[in-house]
Amino acid sequence: MLGILTFVGNLLLMALLSAAVRALVNLDYPLGEVLLFRYVFASGIFWVILLSTAGFWALATRRLSDHAVRGISGVVSLALLYVAITRIPIADATAIAYAAPIFITLLSIFLLGEVIGARRWVAVILGFVGVLLIARPQSESWDIGMLAALGSAFSGALVAIWLRKLSSSEHSVAIGIYYNSLGSLVCLGWVLWSGWLTPRLDDALLLFAFALGCGLQQWLLTISFRYAEASLLAPFEYLAMVFAAIVGFVFWGEIPVLSTWIGAAIIAASGLFIFRRQRRLARPERDSLD
Repeated sequence: MLGILTFVGNLLLMALLSAAVRALVNLDYPLGEVLLFRYVFASGIFWVILLSTAGFWALATRRLSDHAVRGISGVVSLALLYVAITRIPIADATAIAYAAPIFITLLSIFLLGEVIGARRWVAVILGFVGVLLIARPQSESWDIGMLAALGSAFSGALVAIWLRKLSSSEHSVAIGIYYNSLGSLVCLGWVLWSGWLTPRLDDALLLFAFALGCGLQQWLLTISFRYAEASLLAPFEYLAMVFAAIVGFVFWGEIPVLSTWIGAAIIAASGLFIFRRQRRLARPERDSLD
């Protein structure tokens, strides 16, 4: 129960943080600067967790290149999601970003050498149908925001695959530190290149709350997987779409159209089926190792 509650809290915070990002960008703060605050505070949270649990030894690694791929993919995925949030309804951006399991299935063929059966191919195709229902490529509202959301889902799939690779030998907290530290350096370079807007006094509280919320979200996510298995948490993950719709309505009066709800439901069903199927196929392999 603690794992479920912290995981749902993490999803709710993600929706609120999306609202904060849009508000900050609407106030003319560069996206790189907003991301810099996010990564610096999240790094601090992971350092506290590291020092209070595993210790410095957990940072020892021979897989810096894999950490770099995971880190860059994560920064790109988050940056594209934030671009999407500032251009299209938050519910639409969140739903499309949650199409990552579809891309994971496709990329695993080339990057992990997995064989995809007919059932998962059907789930992938249906998932893309859900994406098209939300994106509505023939509608007047379709723009760069939809492409950014799709790019976020694709790069998020790369993150998931590299996390799968890293988790076999790396400590979870160390993965978080490498990722957020690299993200801080990338965003610092971004700010030095694009410019820095000194926070106005009225906006400083929002920036601080956003950064603190990012750190808290990372901590809740870490705690949730400590107390509950991924298979138990997976069905709750798609509550993020509902929270995003609520936040969009409360702050901007956004009401998702019917095609968005249908597309989101299809994406969620497709993602859950892919996850369950992957678990079922992996179980005989685990049993043979026991």
